[in-house]
Amino acid sequence: MSKTSLTKNIEKALYDYCYDLGHIAVDEVTMPGNEGIVDTLSVEMRGNRSEGYEKIWRFYEIKVSKQDFYSKNKLTFLGHFNYFVLPVELYEVVIADIPKHIGVLTYRKGTITVKKKPIRQKELIINEEILFRNLVTSMNREVFKAKQIEKGLSIYNTETLMKEIVKRTAKGKSDFLVDFMLEIYAEDKNKFLNLLIDSSVSEDYKELVLSVLSQELKYLKEDVVLIKKDYREERRLKRDAWLKIKQLENQLKEIAN
Repeated sequence: MSKTSLTKNIEKALYDYCYDLGHIAVDEVTMPGNEGIVDTLSVEMRGNRSEGYEKIWRFYEIKVSKQDFYSKNKLTFLGHFNYFVLPVELYEVVIADIPKHIGVLTYRKGTITVKKKPIRQKELIINEEILFRNLVTSMNREVFKAKQIEKGLSIYNTETLMKEIVKRTAKGKSDFLVDFMLEIYAEDKNKFLNLLIDSSVSEDYKELVLSVLSQELKYLKEDVVLIKKDYREERRLKRDAWLKIKQLENQLKEIAN
């Protein structure tokens, strides 16, 4: 479903961080069996073409709230190096409950910082060929999304959209299509939400519509809380800066006299 703005900002900052390191990274890579979906997966190719490459795999799990961190959702830590990626404020709250071998990257205002280095795991828990295949599959998905941006939703009629969503819901894949519409097509987002509301009169779509709209409402409320926190933090910093200025002005006056 739709993600909070904080989650999306962290994803972007993490991608930039991996890119700067020269790693290949992609979001939301499905693991085989019951191993779940890792938030971000990256691979570092060490070596050279003539001597061959060693692949170093890193798994990143993004958590944006205390509730999110302590939820029962499966953590997908299967790489040579495994990390939590947390807002710096959350890291200070949960630091005691982070396993010794798991690394931590913190996020603050667009910047990723290494707070705790992970311990390298000697062996991958997952077959590397399968891991590489799933990485490529997820990258192909992202390319498909990017190429679809130019089309928008206008080329699809309502019935076609709703049938596709219901079909994917039955297969447990609705998250991809709904995320695709809500997040990629920013200009068409309201159109899509209105489409869902208009379709809720049909019993075939009612359960899906309620689920999507409830999730969207949840994330909007979380965004409001984050905006309030940022506003209070900004006011505090301005107040501290003003007090510092006044303090320095008084010190200068004392020295001048």
